[in-house]
Amino acid sequence: MPLPPDKTRQPRTSEPNPLEPYKQALRPHFPSKEVLLQEGEAYGQRARTRKGVAALCTGLVVAALWLANPAVETVRLATAVGEQQAWSLRDGTRIQLNTNSVAVLENRLRGRRLRLEQGETMVTVAHGWRSFAVVAGDSDILDIGTVFNVRRNRDDVDVAVIRGAVEVRPNPQDAAIRLSGGQALAIRQSRAGQPVALRVGAVAWANGKLVLDGTPLRDVVADMQRYRSAPIRLRDARAADLRLSGEYNITGIESLLDALPAVLPVRVARHADNSIDIAWRQKNL
Repeated sequence: MPLPPDKTRQPRTSEPNPLEPYKQALRPHFPSKEVLLQEGEAYGQRARTRKGVAALCTGLVVAALWLANPAVETVRLATAVGEQQAWSLRDGTRIQLNTNSVAVLENRLRGRRLRLEQGETMVTVAHGWRSFAVVAGDSDILDIGTVFNVRRNRDDVDVAVIRGAVEVRPNPQDAAIRLSGGQALAIRQSRAGQPVALRVGAVAWANGKLVLDGTPLRDVVADMQRYRSAPIRLRDARAADLRLSGEYNITGIESLLDALPAVLPVRVARHADNSIDIAWRQKNL
């Protein structure tokens, strides 16, 4: 009896892949999986490096701006002869300008700076983290929670502190001088004198007053001249040495001039151009 045929399946011989030659030919032109992974890691590292460099550059720019303290806003303040004005800032700081004054307010990144070009200012500084300074010529006056007055006449600067304290640097080379309430300092050609007691009436202008306490007439005339355009002339030394006391309204300067002969031995002559001559008047025996 013949044996049944063997039905056990024989392993099939794999047929060659017709695309294999093309794969082998293309393989050198494409990176391997390992290379792709390495390139991916390198790309991530470069991206992190770029972010770090960008953050560093941003930090350097911010630091440079902070140190440079640039002006982000500039405002010119001015008064005419005989005029007084006051301005209030957003933080409550108050700036007053006396007659014939010019100042430039610089709103800077780290603080405020008032450049006094001529005339007189009184500043009442509100408390806050931003600094406030007045610059008059070569001199810097830095506020330390203060009410203070600065007067500039060309190269002469006078600083008076009503309340609080300031640090005054007469010029960039000198050390700062601290002034407290009730003190004054005169700076002549960028050189500071010694701090002295604040003179009576020195800052009365901020209240619209002219306060005199045995003041020589030459100084009274110099002060009155600031409030009028036409000249006031003292014709002799005897009249200039006379002294005057009292409290007067700045708006009443003309009345004060007319009243001088009633309180001092002087003659006052007005002219068509509104100029005034003041001369010694011999007392009648």
